[in-house]
Amino acid sequence: MAAGQPERRSTARADDPELRGRRDERRAYLLLAASVEGISGRNSVNLLDVSRTGARLTGDALPAVGKDVVLQCGAVDTFGTVIWNDDGQCGLHFDEPISGPELVALRNAAMAVERSGLTPEELQARADWANGVAR
Repeated sequence: MAAGQPERRSTARADDPELRGRRDERRAYLLLAASVEGISGRNSVNLLDVSRTGARLTGDALPAVGKDVVLQCGAVDTFGTVIWNDDGQCGLHFDEPISGPELVALRNAAMAVERSGLTPEELQARADWANGVAR
């Protein structure tokens, strides 16, 4: 290991009651408007990062831990379960991993949004319309 690099865990910490350990999948950090739909209805959220097996979201009125939801963002429409919820953010674990091409499509969409020059409010309105949240 090179000097100055922190040692990376390959297993869960002994003091971690949820045994989270190191993630199996690399995450793509991005900012995309999305929606989550559960029994209580559909909410607008922002997708902060995503991997093939899960995602981190931010927004108002996020679903509680243990709730099953459908995440909709661009061409990705996948089922998942909320595994943590804290301080306006939550984590989803997907029921089935999304495909590599879907992950690449999300990254490409995030780059296109960044280049578009739209305000966050305009992006959210556009995503709400595309995801069926807007009325």
